[in-house]
Amino acid sequence: MNLIGKITKTQWIFALILFVIFLFRFPSLYEPFWYGDEGIFAAVGRNLNLGGVLYQSAWDNKPPMIYLTYWGIFEFLGVSMFSLRLIATVVVLSTAAAIYEIALSVTHKNRALVVALVFGFISSLRIVEGNLALTEIFMILPICLAILVAIKRNFDYVSLFTAGILLAVSSLYKQVGALEAAALGIFLFLHEETFLDFVKKGFVLSIGFLLPYFLTFMYFLPKHLVGDWIFAAYTYYRIYLGESPRYAIIINISKFMPIVAAIIFGLWKKRKKSLDVSHLFFLWCAFSFLGSYFSGRTYGHYLVQATPAVALLVASVNLRPKITKAAFVFAVFFFVPLIFLTKILFTDFLVDAPTSQIKYWGNFIDLARGAKSVESYNDFFDRNVNTVNLLSDYFASQKAQGTSVYIWGDLPWLYAINDFRNPSRYVTSFHVFGVPGGKEEVAGALSLNMPKYIIKLPSSIGYFSELEKLIFNNYTLISEIEGSSIWLRIR
Repeated sequence: MNLIGKITKTQWIFALILFVIFLFRFPSLYEPFWYGDEGIFAAVGRNLNLGGVLYQSAWDNKPPMIYLTYWGIFEFLGVSMFSLRLIATVVVLSTAAAIYEIALSVTHKNRALVVALVFGFISSLRIVEGNLALTEIFMILPICLAILVAIKRNFDYVSLFTAGILLAVSSLYKQVGALEAAALGIFLFLHEETFLDFVKKGFVLSIGFLLPYFLTFMYFLPKHLVGDWIFAAYTYYRIYLGESPRYAIIINISKFMPIVAAIIFGLWKKRKKSLDVSHLFFLWCAFSFLGSYFSGRTYGHYLVQATPAVALLVASVNLRPKITKAAFVFAVFFFVPLIFLTKILFTDFLVDAPTSQIKYWGNFIDLARGAKSVESYNDFFDRNVNTVNLLSDYFASQKAQGTSVYIWGDLPWLYAINDFRNPSRYVTSFHVFGVPGGKEEVAGALSLNMPKYIIKLPSSIGYFSELEKLIFNNYTLISEIEGSSIWLRIR
């Protein structure tokens, strides 16, 4: 009773906000195994659970942290969508708490509460695919913790070293997490009284940032996998950059315009001696949106990176501003490009977002009240979900879980939920064709260590002649399920 009596009204409201955010995300706990990127992360993470080595026995084109996260979740909570999305929810709630504390540094408690709610709501919507356990959801927590510790300790050396480590961890989830380190570095340049102070603090921030990369390098070095890590996490990323949209020149200029505007306005504020911590949020916002726009591709979840900064701008906006000419010019060159780019690049997600969100909740409610079958509920997400379930049931009936299996197609979830041992390090046909020498590598691996089963899916990319020859000479067709053929090794 004494403890309850000490809880303030603000703390009660904050707890209620966290509960509301949890309710926003609650339907995601009961989604089926359906999203392709999650399936790839799951297949690689489960391979690590079973003794595999990242980039050697299981490969994907991302930095290592997302696979280690999936490894940890599966290791301690088991392979299930519920456990995966539960941890993602805990991460979002923790991020909301960090954002609330950051907002308190520039505003009063009531607005900080609003900021936490705004972040939790936006980051949980299907418009940004926030219901998924992807790299962006996990990377924003270390970013927010980095900014929080830097602000709370007034950008001292300890906080900047810690922030550097956290920002590096974020970039080891997704490469563009490094952009927020640039935002913090530029703010230090604007914030410090002398250039020497900036150099010393920038150096400490950089050392902290480099430490996780040094440890990662030392992990892969004795395994002779440094080149594989660099190729998978960074060099391979060039194919995304090469897929430029229409009006590429205008778009690329617009990407950097908010950053330039924030720097120039920051220099103006410094000269006027009116620079404060809130300007860090503008730099953070500009660089996080650059991360969202960085790739030539545009998926809704790319926008998750910008959600903390967007929410925090709510905290920093003066409700009764004094509009100066400089502030007006800054606002035009800062906000107009962001609105323009988000509308142009993410049109498909923005147009049907409200309808999609309502249908998503409706689908869950229909399942919960028994008005929709599980199969129909699954079809809402992807037609392949029920195929995955049927194939899993088939192999369970054959007591084949944990068996050596190669899947030619794009259903990587099958590897994770059935503990299939993949003789190749690639878990989708996309990677086989996307990686130089991929077909030759897979053909050699399958010839040396022929799996007991080969599953051919109708959704595979391209024709793999070496695989067809291997199947013709060594396998027999034993079943077909939803258009997927299952082949058993006979010699």
